[in-house]
Amino acid sequence: MRVAAVQCKVGVVDTFKSALDLIKEGVENNVELFLLPEYFSYQRGDDFSEKTKETLKFLKNTSREYSCTICGNVLIKQENKYFNTAHLFKEGELIGTQEKIHPTKTERELKISCGSKVKTFSINSIRLAILICADILYPELCRVAGLKKADIVLNPVVSFKKTELPAEKLRNYLYFTRSFDNAYAVVKAGGVGYTFLAQKTVGRSLISTFDGIVASYSNEEKEELVHAEIDIEKIRQYRKLNYSLHDRNVIAYAELLNSEFDC
Repeated sequence: MRVAAVQCKVGVVDTFKSALDLIKEGVENNVELFLLPEYFSYQRGDDFSEKTKETLKFLKNTSREYSCTICGNVLIKQENKYFNTAHLFKEGELIGTQEKIHPTKTERELKISCGSKVKTFSINSIRLAILICADILYPELCRVAGLKKADIVLNPVVSFKKTELPAEKLRNYLYFTRSFDNAYAVVKAGGVGYTFLAQKTVGRSLISTFDGIVASYSNEEKEELVHAEIDIEKIRQYRKLNYSLHDRNVIAYAELLNSEFDC
């Protein structure tokens, strides 16, 4: 399967045009699956309800018109709670949704609630999971996706231009590590522009497998399509070799359930 991270403009007036132009480029290169950045369509001052409707319409119509699969995030209100929710569309049909499991502190202050379960979805017999932005930082959650035999994990992100995290030149290896440990490809899509809180963002999009980083951005501040062919059968063969996925002493993991995380 050929997959792509759509490193489009985000948080600006021409976001949808930027995303569509890159998707068209991907279609010409036989890309079947597109991932858009987290919160890609929202701008400062937006009516979130209206922008959610507009974004879902864009995802649905674009996936239908170009006969492809597209994943994008919107804010969804359910029973007086808001969730940062990825929507996966295939040729105009909604395949499924995934709530962000670990909203950031800022998101929680904005009353965005936590999801509770990693789901998997089947596209042409290929199993997908979606870990939204910070979810990829939790190794135990990434392992759950591996235990559910995800072939590809989609990771839409906001990458801030300025960050306090260390080892700036080595951060891409986090994604290789997730792929190597859990036997799946990871598609990371970030955008170029601003969050709806007017924070500057950059792309840093990439695609990883257990073999390494197989595709990466050339310029974190420019629009571009990062795409690669993923050999699903090769991933599944590696899954059989990675005994840590099925040969585990689960008793030792009880302490993981102790947490002060407030959501």
